[in-house]
Amino acid sequence: MSEKYSFSVSPLRALVPHKEWACLTSYPSQTYLAGRALLRQGGKGTHVLALVSGLVKVVRTDRDGRQRLLAFRGSGEILGEMALQRGDVRLADVWAMTKCKASVVPAGDFQRFVREDRLAYPLAEMAFDRLREQTEVRDGAVHERLAMALLRLVEVSGGLSSFSLTREDLAQHIDAGRKAVSKALERLGPDQVKAGKSRIEVISVEGLRKTIAGRVGT
Repeated sequence: MSEKYSFSVSPLRALVPHKEWACLTSYPSQTYLAGRALLRQGGKGTHVLALVSGLVKVVRTDRDGRQRLLAFRGSGEILGEMALQRGDVRLADVWAMTKCKASVVPAGDFQRFVREDRLAYPLAEMAFDRLREQTEVRDGAVHERLAMALLRLVEVSGGLSSFSLTREDLAQHIDAGRKAVSKALERLGPDQVKAGKSRIEVISVEGLRKTIAGRVGT
């Protein structure tokens, strides 16, 4: 496996010239403490958020009340853009996992950036990568999917190793049962991951990489 293999989706900041990202983050910013909602499912797409710092999780509630933890996003990401592209309401909640800072970009201004600054292709590339991410995290043995998800979480967070997450959160994210996740954690072992009631700690990134070495190729 290549040491340069990336387990996360490239944020918009990495896909556009510096000046475009600088323009997006020049708008007034808001600070969100851990546990606060940045965006709410069902809300109107009046703006997008350019995430300057922090870590968030994207959670959708289905019609039957079932929750799905769709993704983790870190600094450099754009949040809420789908509602603008579809001319629709927001499809999921976005919750702060750590203290976050985000610039609030009005919908009209963001749409103008897309037209004038050629953001359409980077946004399409980002959407494709996110679809691939959703597919990969639900493919393979549960312990491999869990290892992949945790590696992506470490990478997107900028290298954090301890996260406010439960087994149920992880089960939602990788589309597995809670008992299956508990067994997967046991299989990975405490030398790779430690799990408490509401916190997950990654002990060995290299160990997790070795776990999924056969999946990602060389």
